[in-house]
Amino acid sequence: MADAFDAMTLVALRRLPLAVTLCLSLTAAGCQRGDLTQKTQKTEARICTELTTANQALEQVAALTPSSTVGEAKAAQQKLEQSIAALQTSENQLQKLRVEAFRKVLEGFRGEVAAASANKTQTLEQAANELKPKALAVIAARRALSAAVQCEEPAAAAPSKP
Repeated sequence: MADAFDAMTLVALRRLPLAVTLCLSLTAAGCQRGDLTQKTQKTEARICTELTTANQALEQVAALTPSSTVGEAKAAQQKLEQSIAALQTSENQLQKLRVEAFRKVLEGFRGEVAAASANKTQTLEQAANELKPKALAVIAARRALSAAVQCEEPAAAAPSKP
């Protein structure tokens, strides 16, 4: 009986470094995920602001008339180009943040799968039940990767009189 207990203790001690490493990596990933979430939210807010700026630039271009000067037309075009370039930069940053978040969740899941497969005493059903909720986080991160930015629509401007 003592030999069986010693053997179980030895197995548990061998798995301890794996368990500690897994816990630390999940904790670190959780902290980084929070930071990524904040960066993503800030970038989405910036995109919404830049969309408003681009809309204003489009309105400025649309407001040009045959009596507008070349200088006014060039200024409107330049403002539109700048707002679209800023918007593109922010959208690229958002995509990078979403890919990074997905990659981190996927790495965490891979660690969970490795830990579950290292436990030779559990059944496939037990492993599946353990991993299923963790797989949902990967699915949610994949959905976030392809999600569109949700901006509040500004109030409609009063129609201008010609």
